[in-house]
Amino acid sequence: MSNDRDGHDAPALLPPATPLARRLAALTALLVLGGLGLLLWLRLREASAEQARLEAARVESAAHADDAASLEVVRPVETTYTPTVVLQGTLEPVQAADVGFEVPGRIARVDVELGQHVETGQALASLDRASVGAQTAQTDAAIAVAQANVDMLRDRVALLETLTQSGAAPERELTMARQQLAVAEAQLGQARASLRSVQTVSADHVLRAPFAGVVTRVPHGVGAVAGPGVGLVRIEDLGSLRLRTTVSESELEALALGSTAALDGHGGATGTIRSLVRSLDPNTRRAPVEALFSNADGRLIANALERARVVVDRPRPALRLPSTTRRPNGTLLVIGAGNRVEARPVEAQTDLDGSWLVTAGLTLEDRVVLRPATAREGAVVMPLEGARTDTSVPQAVAAP
Repeated sequence: MSNDRDGHDAPALLPPATPLARRLAALTALLVLGGLGLLLWLRLREASAEQARLEAARVESAAHADDAASLEVVRPVETTYTPTVVLQGTLEPVQAADVGFEVPGRIARVDVELGQHVETGQALASLDRASVGAQTAQTDAAIAVAQANVDMLRDRVALLETLTQSGAAPERELTMARQQLAVAEAQLGQARASLRSVQTVSADHVLRAPFAGVVTRVPHGVGAVAGPGVGLVRIEDLGSLRLRTTVSESELEALALGSTAALDGHGGATGTIRSLVRSLDPNTRRAPVEALFSNADGRLIANALERARVVVDRPRPALRLPSTTRRPNGTLLVIGAGNRVEARPVEAQTDLDGSWLVTAGLTLEDRVVLRPATAREGAVVMPLEGARTDTSVPQAVAAP
């Protein structure tokens, strides 16, 4: 190594590349370029295969387009509905009773007829009183004997009191006589109590109306033996009827005491909500409700299954669909892009005429499968669109 003019060491010079090194560098470059080319070729091959597969699927779809199953669809129509709570139950009499005898016996007389109006305390039927008459005669005789014994002992006590005062009789005899008189008087009271018991039994042999009403059931005739507590005559007060039913939690929130309830099909007969229990049954999750209806004119039929409507809000817009479009889970099947069947969750309720009122989740342009049981989600179909839903139905009154 030599020193330069300033006394510093000069850098060493690289030896010139040999022919072998140049060949190795060129071979390495060729291998790298070949690998990149091979990788690019593989990628292009995969892309071509995927494109060919998609093209085959499109061709197959187009080939079977004519084979797609036809499916009947409908479009919803605009309407309005009045939210109401529907009460459905039995229209029962406010007061009713099955009246029977308190004692056993044979029916001797029926004093009323089916459908007859009776007043409170009116006789309905009577039992045979032969045994009661015998008991009454026996009790009367016992009372007479007890009364005679009391009278006799009273005279004896009065006589002994006089003799005792004069010293002609001992005090002991007077005391004994008084005791005998007390026993006789107790026996007389017992006989009279027996008479009252017999009189009560005699009264129980006559069946009387507990309140004014209409006779809706009577015995078939006389001669049959009636047991105690068995209902023979039914009395119903038909002047007022009540509709007893249950409602859901949301319906309970919408109701209020005194709200007007209108019966269906009775010329506009109306009543009021009389009782409203704000407590849900743990099993059914429903609350009891009772509506009272006046029946002074007698046009309402007791014990009939009726339905009443309670209006709870002003009219609202909705889309009406046939009842057949509803699936069991409450969703609809609509025709989406590419005529593919899709499930659509909606907010809806059933109208009183059976149609379905959709309040959210649907538009006028949606095509809804008319009979979802014949369709399958995801299937490509040929929709057959008919007329829109009939709009001739009067303004709906729906139940939430």
